[in-house]
Amino acid sequence: MNKITTPALLLAACSLAGAAHGQSGITVYGIVDAAVTATDQGGPGSAKVMSLSSGIMSGSLFGLQGKEELGGGLRAIFQLEASYESDTGAMKTYYGNPSTATPVATGGAPVTGLFNRRAFVGLEGRFGSLTLGRDYTPIYFTVLDGDSLKFGSYGNMQSVVLLSGTGSDRFGRASNALFYTAPRIGTLQARLMASLGSESGGAPGNPPRDANRMWGMSLSHDAGGLIVTGAYQRIALPLVAGAPLTFTGQTGTRSDASVAAKYVLGDYTLSGGYFRTLLPMPRGDGDALWLGGAVRMGVGMLSLNLQRLRQQALLGATKQGTGLGVAYMYTLSKRTTLYASYGQMNNNGAAAFSVLSGDTAVAPAGPGALVRALALGTRHLF
Repeated sequence: MNKITTPALLLAACSLAGAAHGQSGITVYGIVDAAVTATDQGGPGSAKVMSLSSGIMSGSLFGLQGKEELGGGLRAIFQLEASYESDTGAMKTYYGNPSTATPVATGGAPVTGLFNRRAFVGLEGRFGSLTLGRDYTPIYFTVLDGDSLKFGSYGNMQSVVLLSGTGSDRFGRASNALFYTAPRIGTLQARLMASLGSESGGAPGNPPRDANRMWGMSLSHDAGGLIVTGAYQRIALPLVAGAPLTFTGQTGTRSDASVAAKYVLGDYTLSGGYFRTLLPMPRGDGDALWLGGAVRMGVGMLSLNLQRLRQQALLGATKQGTGLGVAYMYTLSKRTTLYASYGQMNNNGAAAFSVLSGDTAVAPAGPGALVRALALGTRHLF
């Protein structure tokens, strides 16, 4: 599962790397994250592994960001961003091109693409920004705002993708899409997104015309240390049947909604939220509830996140997992951080939820497993 990474980290890296470029130019930026990890998949005879891993606090990546001043406050902008494994140097595989959808891989065939995280071009000015390509969805930013771990370290709220059934692509990221961020009006800001999905003509053997088409919107309030935000999105999932599998020509709708809040008072932060997903028949609807906090201690920060995942089972008991994430980050400089991260997911007898970090997943040995993971590592921004 390809994961998603906090844009705030990337913006910080860009500002550091691009200070000398002036008002126009190209910025090269990135993150290198590596850690020694100890993981336990839970259950009798389950795998307990010691390894060197990439992307625990943040996904390892590199990117290019550019802009050109066009006059009158108008700018042309672009961004290209790639994900890789810092322990091996390999590029990440992702499922972000729905134009390659097949009955077996309805969201798109696996791609070892270069710019798998972000790839867009557009304009920004007093009207806000309008971009075309591949980028984060509005609901991504809503859940991010309410996550005390900021989508990094074990036990963060990227776990909501486990309920959507599609992973981060076609949920936290969208390809073949248009993105609009409105200018801030007072304390309010809106985001809109619409994806053309599989871009299919609907001919026999191909995905339906509306396959993987997706739209989303969000509205946030930010004032006096308080952020309150909500988002809603829908996607048309192509339906398949038969043996071998074939497209039926029909789609089913998945709807996702989330509300989240964060309050910062000096060195203390409190955050939390609620997420809900409604899936096509047969039902597998799920929700997530979480609460977390952080405290700054000199040059260090201690963060905690508690979560509960729940999903209706097609047969039998409801699946439920209770998760914990604890992280301590010690800042050596503006660019370099040492960290310790621990996370666990306690699944009931019907559930098999994983523990997620910034860019990895520790899967359970089976239903009912207690999954645990510990990491000691370092992250460097450039």
